[in-house]
Amino acid sequence: MAAEINKKYANITQSALGMYKSLCLTCQKKKKRPKVKGVVVKPILTSDALARCQVDMIDMQSLPDGRFKWILSYQDHFTKFTILRALTSKRASEVAFHLLDIFLTFGAPAILQSDNGGEFTASVIEEVAKLYPRLKIVHGTKSAPVPRFCRARQ
Repeated sequence: MAAEINKKYANITQSALGMYKSLCLTCQKKKKRPKVKGVVVKPILTSDALARCQVDMIDMQSLPDGRFKWILSYQDHFTKFTILRALTSKRASEVAFHLLDIFLTFGAPAILQSDNGGEFTASVIEEVAKLYPRLKIVHGTKSAPVPRFCRARQ
């Protein structure tokens, strides 16, 4: 840039060119930006419906709908089929009631994954797990291998 400017104009300083480049919108768009290094997310792959399902609680206390302040989100990883339930609280008994209703309607998954902690570690949730002995409960974002009996037959 300096070489081209000096062909037409005299006594243009580097500081003046720097100021121009810092204010020029076109120059800012052309400026190379450093690549942002982010977290590489390893996808969870399943080969069958109900092999792994995720359950989460969405806090709606700032915008309640009457007495409903929580949303239970239940999603099958394979089909992406999602079930939403409005809850009045996140008590373990209420969460377990709705999970049991979903399991009785669609079937229990082999792995039930949750990023939540307290409402899924309570004794009531463990009772639901006792009703379905093949159900494995995974807490956090850790991925667990799909049990052998859930893999698609080859």
